[in-house]
Amino acid sequence: MFGFLWSFPLGLKITLGLLGLLFFLVYRYLTSTFDHWKKKGVKFIKPWPIAGSTATIMLMKEHLLHFHQRVYKEYEGEPFIGFFQGRLPTLMIFDTELIKRIFVKDFSHFVDHGFKMSEEADPLNALNLFNVQGQRWKDLRTKLVPTFTSGKMKGMFPLIQECTERFDEHLDQLAKSGEIFEAKNLLGCLFTDVIGSCIFGINCNTIKEPNNEFRVMGKRLIDVTPIQAFKGMLVFLFNDLALKLKIGVTDPEVTEFFKKLTLDLVAHRKKNNIVRKDFLQLLMELKENGRVSVDDDDEDEDSHLHRNETSNNIKFDDIDMVAQASVFFLAGFETSSTVISFALLELAANPDVQRKAQIEIDELLAQADGKVTYESLKEMKYLDWILQESMRKYPPVAVHFRECSKTYKIPDTDKTLEKGDMVTIPNHALQNDPKYFPNPDRFDPERFNDDDFLHKHQYIYSPFGEGPRQCIGNRFAIIQSKMALLVFLRKYTISFTAKTVFPIELDIKQFILTTKDGIWLKMEHRGEE
Repeated sequence: MFGFLWSFPLGLKITLGLLGLLFFLVYRYLTSTFDHWKKKGVKFIKPWPIAGSTATIMLMKEHLLHFHQRVYKEYEGEPFIGFFQGRLPTLMIFDTELIKRIFVKDFSHFVDHGFKMSEEADPLNALNLFNVQGQRWKDLRTKLVPTFTSGKMKGMFPLIQECTERFDEHLDQLAKSGEIFEAKNLLGCLFTDVIGSCIFGINCNTIKEPNNEFRVMGKRLIDVTPIQAFKGMLVFLFNDLALKLKIGVTDPEVTEFFKKLTLDLVAHRKKNNIVRKDFLQLLMELKENGRVSVDDDDEDEDSHLHRNETSNNIKFDDIDMVAQASVFFLAGFETSSTVISFALLELAANPDVQRKAQIEIDELLAQADGKVTYESLKEMKYLDWILQESMRKYPPVAVHFRECSKTYKIPDTDKTLEKGDMVTIPNHALQNDPKYFPNPDRFDPERFNDDDFLHKHQYIYSPFGEGPRQCIGNRFAIIQSKMALLVFLRKYTISFTAKTVFPIELDIKQFILTTKDGIWLKMEHRGEE
């Protein structure tokens, strides 16, 4: 069949032979793991070279959320199903008892998120608390826990309050003019100011200066360009190869901006003996003293962690400080903007829910002489329920990832996971399963009215994750998110516009849930609607 090849010149035959060998080696590399689940007797989704089982995600025809939701429904009744992220064997977990074990009981087998980044190419990603691995993560988290105690949050509350008061002045003008607004972008201005103040100690005033450098660079940290999307896909599908090739996702210019900003602020504070109750001050304390001090009013369910299992020799230099500051910014800005923009959309769609929240706010503020305090905010339980329901229906992170760090026998089965295997937990699919949450498409904050509800659904409802790797900043996120809801609902009524798209359509290019067309709303002063 290929006899004609013998008539080719020797040099061409050698070239073709080498190309054929190269093609074979590449194909072998890309498919060498594809018998992994078959050998273990685990049901799995058929893989293809390069994309594995996730071609629809790679080609941007399906969001990561929709992929997991589709598989979750298709394999209903199974405890888990195998698939391949590129060539990486991955197990999607459906069984709630197994999820609990992965999060907590057997956590020592699943410590890491699994996506390693090059410290040289992308230090902001590689060195932040979310991505660091193993003992380094354990030491760093233990050192950082005291920065998020209730006492520290209470100390920062006036900073949040100051930002929301300035934001309210802008909302007043919007309500008077009747101008429509894109909720996530508007909230991005608020949370940029909050994060700028609470982390870096700077006054961004983003509402009046929407194109200030801090806001622009913050958006560049989040917004995905085609090149960044391609690099991110390589990290997602071929993590080991991306690590060897030193592929970074963060724009180097953004890295340099946050590095210069952080270190300049540190130098300024040291030179002028400035001490401020914000995260940067706590990071400076950690770098200088190897620990963050814990006051008497800091004692809560997390603060005991600072006293044990820590390493006094933990490396925490300038770039580590920059990495933590930038990830605090990213998590605090993007996730809260997402959650509250969806909450406002649902409040506009459900005016009865909106009215109940306003009644609670009116009653509790009347008892506090109209003053918003840390304590009065904590008492606003209906706002808690709205926030919890928004995170149930629209979790900012739709899928939790964990990497198996050592051989793990799956309880009550003869199946095992090997070191390096990945595990995914389809958070969004679980939180929108009618088996656990009746009528899941309905926005119903009162489903959280039962004090025992969260306990019964603890590992099914997990917008912040669960166990030792739970989001360390969840308490801060809740406080600033409730303050955002409060500033909208205290004086204003939110409603749809002709431009509002509901139900939403997701932007498949974004990892964090983002709508394709934006969330367009309007508001009026209460009593004028």
